[in-house]
Amino acid sequence: MFAEKQWPVKILLVHPQAPFMQKASLVIAADCALLTNPDLPMRFKNGETVVIGCPLLEDPDRLAKKIDLIIEETKAKNIDVYTMEVPCCHAIHMMVNQSMQKKQKQGTKVENHIVRVLTGKVEPYALGKIDESMIEMERRAHGEHHHH
Repeated sequence: MFAEKQWPVKILLVHPQAPFMQKASLVIAADCALLTNPDLPMRFKNGETVVIGCPLLEDPDRLAKKIDLIIEETKAKNIDVYTMEVPCCHAIHMMVNQSMQKKQKQGTKVENHIVRVLTGKVEPYALGKIDESMIEMERRAHGEHHHH
């Protein structure tokens, strides 16, 4: 018997009741965080469930509603949320947090993490906390430094 392979991986595509969505741990990550932090592809390969999305490219309302459904249906004891350090990415943390409050999930622990752009280092993230590096990286990402 093959271990069930997880597919799809995008938040907007996964079915909240799919068997792979019912494991004890769930990773919700920003698209970019998946590739900039080598631990996440390893966790995926090891059979953990990893779902990804981008609050900048995907409709935030649809993303938030889908996260609501995922939180409502999940049996996960632990949810790890990973985003890049830039503030536009933090929306995913807020969405998960709001869903947890709305659905009043008991017995599910959420841990929030950010991935630093320059080092790829993972750090704990406190909701709403913004530092210099975050602002600087957002500036770089969105083009004030692009000279043609």
